[in-house]
Amino acid sequence: MNNIKYFIILFFIGFCEPVLAEIDKIYHPYVEGHKSEIEYRALYKNDSSSVSDGTQFHRWAFGHAVTDRLSVETYVIGKNLPASSFSIDAYELEVKYQLTEQGEFWSDWGLLFEFERDTEINKWETGLGVLWEKEWGNIITTANFFIDYELGSGVNEEFETAFHSQIKYRWSRYFEPAIELYMDEETRGLGPVFLGTQKLGVNKLKWELGFIFGFNDETANQNLRFLLDYEF
Repeated sequence: MNNIKYFIILFFIGFCEPVLAEIDKIYHPYVEGHKSEIEYRALYKNDSSSVSDGTQFHRWAFGHAVTDRLSVETYVIGKNLPASSFSIDAYELEVKYQLTEQGEFWSDWGLLFEFERDTEINKWETGLGVLWEKEWGNIITTANFFIDYELGSGVNEEFETAFHSQIKYRWSRYFEPAIELYMDEETRGLGPVFLGTQKLGVNKLKWELGFIFGFNDETANQNLRFLLDYEF
């Protein structure tokens, strides 16, 4: 019972203070050695009372695990605003390092280093994420803690923080229901997410579909997120 109380407290600790990063995805601390992946992520905002209603974000990525603990992933990021046409104006490099072997300690840990260039508003951003995960039987709890620094003529130079978390139930590899929480300086989002994995020989196809509901004035009322990841 005490263990259950612990991860519930950890999951909702993000409510204690404002923290930064958009509704996107939850990162796990693991690296599958010498595997490559192609990933597509999308976010659609629905909010009839906001100028962001109908905004879409799209990410295309290619990644490769150079060792059994270190992976590198590059992103091209585009968006489609209601009042303008689709444009690609950001690029990102992510480096993930798995700190502990899965199951080696009480919980599993990893680090995520991010470097992003936004050409539209002349912004550079660098960040560090701490990735945490713990299994409780068929329940898996994951938390991401981020600190980012933004600089450039288009933004105020400052540090920003974010907290993302997920509680997932391992129903089967084909279907896993979850609930996710996203918090940063502006975003407050919570909602259900559904995940699954389909094996294709020695390769894998992963999908995620989430419905994140905003609960402050700065977050769109409904946020639909989608992920498709092919590992080979």
